Amino acid sequence: MKQVRAAVITEKAKIGLQTFPLPELHEEDLLIKVEMCGVCGSDLHIFKGDWGEPYPLIPGHEFIGIVEAAGSRALRKHQVALGDRVAVEMILPCGTCQPCRAGLYNLCVYDGKEGRQYGCNISSERQPHLYGGWAEYLYVPAQALVHKIPSHVPLKRAVLTEPLAVAVRAVNLTPPRLGDSVAVVGAGPIGLLTVVAAKAAGASPVMLIGSREERLALGKEFGADEVLDYRDRNVLETLQKHLGGQGADIVFETAGTALAQRQSLEYAKPGGVVNYLGLTGNQPVQIETDKQMTFKELTIRSSFLSAWAYQGAIQIIAGGMYPIEKMITHQFSLEDVEEALACSVNRKGKAIKVVLVP
Repeated sequence: MKQVRAAVITEKAKIGLQTFPLPELHEEDLLIKVEMCGVCGSDLHIFKGDWGEPYPLIPGHEFIGIVEAAGSRALRKHQVALGDRVAVEMILPCGTCQPCRAGLYNLCVYDGKEGRQYGCNISSERQPHLYGGWAEYLYVPAQALVHKIPSHVPLKRAVLTEPLAVAVRAVNLTPPRLGDSVAVVGAGPIGLLTVVAAKAAGASPVMLIGSREERLALGKEFGADEVLDYRDRNVLETLQKHLGGQGADIVFETAGTALAQRQSLEYAKPGGVVNYLGLTGNQPVQIETDKQMTFKELTIRSSFLSAWAYQGAIQIIAGGMYPIEKMITHQFSLEDVEEALACSVNRKGKAIKVVLVP
């Protein structure tokens, strides 16, 4: 039987290659040959053990691949053909828990005994093992949500479907009206893609607040009307100057740091909205609720994962208006997974988005 190689986190801060058998497919299952998978900030939290993950674990949820094999009814169910390039949502919803029935399948709780997110909380000991994108193949069961990628879309654009869907969901949850101002806090991959999603939704102007010259420059290419370095002591004053003396209508926090989450409240205008996307790895965040929230009567909400957003992300990617593939600065093989992690953590070579090519 053919053996499949995968990168496995065996314990906190320890990763290596292991092999697993190709799975036997049930009637509605697919087998995906992974072409490329991103390294996400969440993967770094998982590697560091910030959330108590069920090791051993195959990480990777930003995957793209080719349909290589299918059960007897799987192609019809998932509306794909052998050889199609597809994105598979990271969430495996049960469809029966209360959040799923309410349409919040990104919050699926099932019965509390099994993880429901590819590459995040499904142990590699659960058969048929291949529940993460840092592997040569991915197992796709009947309940998975599969999306065909148009054939003209290049691989380096397609692999950004999941992170762009995260941004699209956030924008869908707090949608700008045409001409609403938006501030995006954080110039990492999710922040850059939130600029794209906000511009696609009609926001104007869109302000990107971050650091690192190369990232801010990329933000301009992705549609940001202004870019601001948060290390500038006058950044709030500069933001308000660009917005007619007040803050932004909508602020998207994507950096996932305590500082960014506090400052996001300052960047919103009175009566504005702040949407938190960034994950802090359980860092405590202290805020002055009276001054920063209540006296401004802000609306505060959060956005988690990418439910109901893949189609919007694929439309943006297929449209080709924004050169998002420029985010991908480094790529590594599975054998070099430790180097890929180090590159992403330490931002070696001005790394923005690191990908693995199994």
